[in-house]
Amino acid sequence: MDASDTKELRGDAPADLVQALDAFAQADGQSRNAYIVKVLLEHVKERAHKTSLSHRMLIGNPLYPESRRSEAK
Repeated sequence: MDASDTKELRGDAPADLVQALDAFAQADGQSRNAYIVKVLLEHVKERAHKTSLSHRMLIGNPLYPESRRSEAK
């Protein structure tokens, strides 16, 4: 990933959380930012997988809004 494919991500977080993240990053030999990017990437991949699975399982279910998307109103 080159610099043109990145965006800045920052914000406040509880001090205890930041301390734990720093400890884990240091234990893995990474910077805080590199560690957080790794953790967030893993989370997003897992969440996307769950979302995809739910979508596939609910296609055709009348309670699922996506199933009614093509219906004319």
